[in-house]
Amino acid sequence: MTPHARTRTLLAAALVLAATALPARAQIHAETVASGFTHPVAFVQDPGQPAVQVIAELGGRVWLMRNGQVNDTPFLDISDQVSPSQNGGLLGVAFAPDYASTGRFYVNFIDLNGNTVIARFTRALDDIDAIDLSTRFDLVWPDGQPFIVQPYGDHNGGNLAFGPDGYLWVGLGDGGGDGDPDHRAQNPLTLLGKMLRLDVSVADDDPIGYRVPSDNPFVGRDDVLPEIWAFGLRNPWRYSFDDPALGGTGALLLADVGESQWEELDYEPMGSGGGRNYGWSLREGMHDFDPNQPAWSPLTDPFFEYGHDVGDCITGGFVYRGTALGPSFAGRYFFGDFIKGRVWSMALDVDGSGNVTTSNMIEHTDDLGDAAKLLVTFGQDAAGELYIVSYFTGTVSRLAAGAPPPPAPPPTPGSGDGTCETPDPFNIPGMHGECHDGGWIPVPDSTPAPPAPTPTPTPTPTPPPSANDGTCATPDPFSIPGMHGECHDGGWIPVPDSTPAPPAPTPTPTPTPTPTPTPSPAPFNDGTCATPDPFSIPGMHGECHNGGWMPVPDSTPPAPTPTPSPTPTPSPTPAPPPDPSCGADPFAGIPGLVGMCVNGGWMPVPGVRMTGTVHRVVQGPTIVWTITGDDQLSYTPANLPSAFQIDGARVSFVGAFTFDPAVVNGITIISIVGL
Repeated sequence: MTPHARTRTLLAAALVLAATALPARAQIHAETVASGFTHPVAFVQDPGQPAVQVIAELGGRVWLMRNGQVNDTPFLDISDQVSPSQNGGLLGVAFAPDYASTGRFYVNFIDLNGNTVIARFTRALDDIDAIDLSTRFDLVWPDGQPFIVQPYGDHNGGNLAFGPDGYLWVGLGDGGGDGDPDHRAQNPLTLLGKMLRLDVSVADDDPIGYRVPSDNPFVGRDDVLPEIWAFGLRNPWRYSFDDPALGGTGALLLADVGESQWEELDYEPMGSGGGRNYGWSLREGMHDFDPNQPAWSPLTDPFFEYGHDVGDCITGGFVYRGTALGPSFAGRYFFGDFIKGRVWSMALDVDGSGNVTTSNMIEHTDDLGDAAKLLVTFGQDAAGELYIVSYFTGTVSRLAAGAPPPPAPPPTPGSGDGTCETPDPFNIPGMHGECHDGGWIPVPDSTPAPPAPTPTPTPTPTPPPSANDGTCATPDPFSIPGMHGECHDGGWIPVPDSTPAPPAPTPTPTPTPTPTPTPSPAPFNDGTCATPDPFSIPGMHGECHNGGWMPVPDSTPPAPTPTPSPTPTPSPTPAPPPDPSCGADPFAGIPGLVGMCVNGGWMPVPGVRMTGTVHRVVQGPTIVWTITGDDQLSYTPANLPSAFQIDGARVSFVGAFTFDPAVVNGITIISIVGL
């Protein structure tokens, strides 16, 4: 059996194992350690203080946490020096191994010109919990520049890690573009697409900030840059060393994000001597991608891969060397997928030659819940315990032994983070509001609200059956007089019934004066709605709160209307797509909400307004158009209009949150606003 076939067989077996339930005695769960971060990207241990870690945010701030308490002021703030572009920001940080004595701290970020900068800072003399910004020194590269040019603005890598050898390892992506168009990952005279190994233990006044270790594999050659340790990387997103101080082997384990089909894990034993070529862009994973270009050296296959039917963007982790999870987890490698929020662990079997195979792969995604949503990085503390960081929720969680705690009880109306100054506007049958960042978001109750008592014992009109495309997991929350719900893309939308409710049976005539019909109440309007009440129908009226109309049953049933002549019942009309006929979206500016125009009225749905860049992705004979949002995530619109099919074009779009796991990032694009 060839090595390729062997590895593919192991992968298939591993994915079968991943579906196998983990015994209760070996289950794990996530315990929140810290929260409230904005797009956290790294969790790093202080090598000299076991109780101290730092959490880095994409926007350029680094926060120090001691004994689980996060300081009120940043440890480092370079938010005015990092690029706010879609793939910019602060990407990685590392303490020098001798930080206790030297105070040196290294950062990897994209500067305001879109270039990669590896900078050294030093701890403040008057505050051990802060970095002195005036000590910044940018490492200088072979071309004499204190930065590395990024030609396309993506595939920047970004991780920094000190190895057991005491050297700084810098993983750089290929510089971006579809399929590494300039073949940089195989070019020996560029640093892009490589793993670099540097000795940074030089004097403060050293003009370049590092020396090349004498045992780097290409030292002394004129045809290759000596900083290079390994070739053939596309976008290494998190790598780590199996820490010998915790009983590990010292091996390097590296996750490399794939192009369009395969995600991979690479393994290099300690003492290998370097010089390996991990294959990009001749290969993606273990599969030919652009095999006709010249390779710098023979290719080394990954020890593990998975396809995009499993996940879309790998996040490398750590070999577990702690004790809290129990001995059954010792030596298992944890890793995950950023987009799908999945987490696995697997045993590593290393032979006498340093070659590794995998076994007993187990998935932990369900046990970890939202803690793994948009899993951006793992962390390891001084005791070898593992942490996961959610880019989506802004939380840092520690992995702990035992089954996950029982789910929290259903939220009560008006629940949330306490930042809303107005009453819950969504307190209607089957719904409640949750407050986030000063704005209300409508959320269906976990069980339908019980029907209100009927004032008059007359038969309740039956609304038409709810239209359901099969993606909603909850009952129709809008099954109330004059209304029904229609399910689209995992969410319920209230829709007025197409015909008025039938009248109640006419009582026996008596010679009484003709009563005056009770008028429907005037719609409540707090002055923020620009459109007429769309719910002015028998038994219902609208109330305007915070710029949006909500359906509310009348306090008394409407007077019966004359029975119309029988007419054929029309077929149910599918819910129309979002359209511009409602005018300006009244929910613009409310955090977490977007408006969806349905039947001439605006409906609030949880979502976002964003800008991004259109990308043309070639997948064999197929061309796929994607949008990279300014949150650095990739979105695939259901149908990108031809007017927007321009590679590199900037577009504005509206996306609605969905709980459908098949939708990338949990957001489906509902409209493209414009270029």
